[in-house]
Amino acid sequence: MLTSHLLLRAAVLGFTILQALASSTFIAAVYEHAVILPDVTDKPVSPEEALALMNKNMDVLEGAIEEAAQQGAHIIVTPEDGIYGWRFTRETIYPYLEDIPDPAVNWIPCTDPTRFAPAPVQERLSCMARQNSIYVVANIGDKKLCNSSDPSCPSDGRYQYNTNVVFDPEGKLVARYHKYNLFRGETQFNYPKEPEAVTFQTPFGKFGIFTCFDILFHEPAMVLVNKLQVDTMVYPTAWMNVLPFLTAVEFHSAWAMGMGVNLLSANTHNIGTAMTGSGLFTPEGPATYHYNSETEEGQLLVAELSAHPRLSPTYP
Repeated sequence: MLTSHLLLRAAVLGFTILQALASSTFIAAVYEHAVILPDVTDKPVSPEEALALMNKNMDVLEGAIEEAAQQGAHIIVTPEDGIYGWRFTRETIYPYLEDIPDPAVNWIPCTDPTRFAPAPVQERLSCMARQNSIYVVANIGDKKLCNSSDPSCPSDGRYQYNTNVVFDPEGKLVARYHKYNLFRGETQFNYPKEPEAVTFQTPFGKFGIFTCFDILFHEPAMVLVNKLQVDTMVYPTAWMNVLPFLTAVEFHSAWAMGMGVNLLSANTHNIGTAMTGSGLFTPEGPATYHYNSETEEGQLLVAELSAHPRLSPTYP
């Protein structure tokens, strides 16, 4: 009896140690997506046409998510504009937008798609996460109605936001971030009234989230790193490798090293607009990266990272 009890305790202790070791690292993935773009038009397309275009891009992203999961990835980040592309006015992007609720509502779109307004994009992303048991980070558009009692309400009666969403391995919406620092051409979107510092907790560390141009500003980037002490940033971007910026790989790697956190950077891929350069960057340098300015092909990157880089004995 005593021997059995000791063996049981040893087994439990061994399992606990393995769990602790497992959570000290995680496998991350980013996908650089050659986005299928909509036709240029001055008039909004129908909701059905908008969804058809988005489904074509999500078909590609789904393949990347499945491959990442097969390689053991716990989380995958996809690019800014990766589902509907760009070339929009405020009016023409409207059919591509969905109403994204606050994650506090505790919602799994994959299993409860009719709880809120129709949200086929959120439903499909949720199902990708759930079916592959992986965190999925994606960039989509949010719409919020407003009225004349709000002095900031646009004349068309709605706010439109460039938005990142995160679904956990059960398919639950766990984070929503509205981009605060809009690039000069993003006239189709509004910026939120206040900058948002959005985090989400995982078994392998505390994550923060922001989008593309945000990386150059104090809020939310510095707040997430210095005040909220995130371990890893997830970063959908559409980064053009043109002056006055450094290339995506150089800048994002330097940022991760300077801030002392992991940066999971997923760029769009479009040679005509000089967009390429994705990577899994750490305080010690790139774990892996991709830069291709010659062919119009997507690329999946997967690597094992420290879950808590500040605790590493080799932390810079």
